[in-house]
Amino acid sequence: MTPTGIAHPRRRRLAALAMLGVLLALPAPPGQAQANRARVPAPVPATETTRVALVADQPQWPAAEAGTARLLDFLAARRLEFVVHLGGIKGDTESCGDTLLSARQRLLDQSPLPLVYLPGETDWAECARAANGRFDAVERLNRLRELFYPADTTLGQRVLPLMRQSEQATFRSYRENVRWRAGRVMLVGLNLPGDNNHYRSEGGRNGEFEDRREANRQWLARAFSLAQQQNLPGIVLLMHADPQFGNGWEQRGKPSLFDGFLRRRARDGFLEFKRQLRELAGRYRGQVLLVHTGQGGFGVDTPLKDASGKTLRNVSRVVLPSGAPGQYTELVITPGSPSLFEVTLKDGPEAE
Repeated sequence: MTPTGIAHPRRRRLAALAMLGVLLALPAPPGQAQANRARVPAPVPATETTRVALVADQPQWPAAEAGTARLLDFLAARRLEFVVHLGGIKGDTESCGDTLLSARQRLLDQSPLPLVYLPGETDWAECARAANGRFDAVERLNRLRELFYPADTTLGQRVLPLMRQSEQATFRSYRENVRWRAGRVMLVGLNLPGDNNHYRSEGGRNGEFEDRREANRQWLARAFSLAQQQNLPGIVLLMHADPQFGNGWEQRGKPSLFDGFLRRRARDGFLEFKRQLRELAGRYRGQVLLVHTGQGGFGVDTPLKDASGKTLRNVSRVVLPSGAPGQYTELVITPGSPSLFEVTLKDGPEAE
């Protein structure tokens, strides 16, 4: 016998289960069935080792689309955890119009694996060129954000959650800047395109460049701060552009308007990023892996030096080859191993 007004514990459990059954039987709200189409959360890896595919600059031209689709299927068959596409989803003279961008978005979104896409210069920064349709570059970047970053997850038929910088009110539009975790390692994506980081030498305020530079500065600082607080052994930084570590930037002063006039040299659009990376990496206790594309083929090196000219041994760089359709770079992350990061350039499926 139970006190009046208080249900028996067994009856309460049965009532709760009945209510749960009712809730599960309710139809999804309008539109939700489409939003949930065949997408399931990616499983958490059973071991600490994470295998990642890194690709860039593909597909270039419509004829390469089928090869990119085969490569994405191939990567899934090899049971990698996810794919990072570092930008370059169109040829340098292909249109920047909605039709092409939408087609490439659908292609990447069909990846069987979760796929993180970061924008490259041909995808938006160079769209003002006549060959690309004379689009406004900022408008095209905003369109990329609408097409490729509608949710706080990766693309692909299986998805991973992502933290986007757009969660911060000050940087609401910067949905392409992301971070996520692979075990005990943090991965950070930044919008740093080629074409000198979209720095423009015309007179007046260089608005897009300056605003994005500040967004990147704060996103990078936050990533290192969190990694330090959480005692993470490594950070992977991902971007499209080669920041030009070998252009003598260490000896240059604060950028000014005179760089392009009296000094007759191009203003380094990556200067502030390199200085910040040197400062943050110099204080970080773990390993830093920087990944970007380049014209000189695949390579691994340690390009960053401290203020005294000594190489920062905890910073390694991987350069992905440009113009290498069908290839990918496999990154293996193994916390607790003497080699936290291992990278290998690999061939994908044979062309049909």
